[in-house]
Amino acid sequence: MRVILLLLLLTGSVAAKAQKQGIIFYNDSIKKAVQVRTGGILMVQYSGYLKQQELTTNYLLELNDSTLTLGKPRMFNHPVNVRRIKIKDVTGFRKVSAGTQLLKFALTVGATLGTYYAISENDNLNSTEQLLYSTAAGLTTSFTLKLAFPSRKAKYKIKDGWRIMVR
Repeated sequence: MRVILLLLLLTGSVAAKAQKQGIIFYNDSIKKAVQVRTGGILMVQYSGYLKQQELTTNYLLELNDSTLTLGKPRMFNHPVNVRRIKIKDVTGFRKVSAGTQLLKFALTVGATLGTYYAISENDNLNSTEQLLYSTAAGLTTSFTLKLAFPSRKAKYKIKDGWRIMVR
């Protein structure tokens, strides 16, 4: 009985070790590396089933030597929007940081509320005009941030010398 238990523990530990912890994209010519750990947000451009280019952004759930799995984790159930992508099909990538997402949100809300409170003291504008101007300021800020931090475009291309290493 102890031998069977020991064998199960050994097999479980080997299987747990086989699970990779992160992916590293590196480019020797420009001496740059981008690391994304399991649980991080990754945007991947890849060749799809019919060799069409696809782009997806989600959390890096699982990783092995040949595939990466992206999806949205849930607390008490299986992840949703799961995509398994062969590493050899990856043509581009971008690491998406939570800090950037939070900064974009904070700047948009700050511009909207700041504009509203800044013009609320103006007696020449009624409340509807104040709301319209503050909404316009928020939308302008959001549009500008989307230009500055594009979210639907891979930043790095594999064809430019980037290589992939799974660890």
